[in-house]
Amino acid sequence: MANDISENKLLPLRTSALIFLSLNLLISVVMWLSFFTTRKNFPSWFGPVFLVAVGLLICIICFYIWQLPRTLVLIKPPAGYQRAFIWLLLVLSVPCTSALHKFAPFRLDAIISWLEIPAEYNLIKYNFILTAGSLLVILILTVLYGIGHRTQAVTGLVILAGIMLVPNDNCANPFNLPWIKWIGASPLMFMPNSVVLLIGYSGLHGIRPRISILLMATINIGVFLLGLGHLTKLIW
Repeated sequence: MANDISENKLLPLRTSALIFLSLNLLISVVMWLSFFTTRKNFPSWFGPVFLVAVGLLICIICFYIWQLPRTLVLIKPPAGYQRAFIWLLLVLSVPCTSALHKFAPFRLDAIISWLEIPAEYNLIKYNFILTAGSLLVILILTVLYGIGHRTQAVTGLVILAGIMLVPNDNCANPFNLPWIKWIGASPLMFMPNSVVLLIGYSGLHGIRPRISILLMATINIGVFLLGLGHLTKLIW
């Protein structure tokens, strides 16, 4: 336990984590506001559900922005089962998000899907690479954490959370259109993943690990259901 406390006093890349949380907050607020101009593209029932969900996401991000600067010493490290759940949810966050793109690149026809992407949507290829690559990176970080390289593992989570905020999707769906008009691509695809990674980083440092597990699971389920809604054309 002493080693855990010493290691967690540092909270590696705490400032970067706060910056990325702030960027996620900005993106979420813009997404919430821009929905009012695109809501006509969605079923009437979806608007209230989406606005409440994004409102909750904004509250979650604000909670961790408030908590991180106040966590200077880890008084009680998360239990072993809590750490295991956190890493499991980090791994699951990637396939949950891939539901938005029909689980590419995890399908058997991934190569065919890659070749069928129109030239104007070549940025989607980077999106697919990021999907597969981020899953691989999280698995590697999980192993590193398990064999005792905890500082390196949680540092990797923060770096990956930042990479996921780089705009990487120019698919012209109603969510992305405002971003495509402004900067040519959208950061929305992996924004929930970035939040989950930063919550996991916080939970592994003893910041409300039980609540962190619940919130990570909620975000994963929400994104997965959104992806299924897209797959079934129930939402758009």
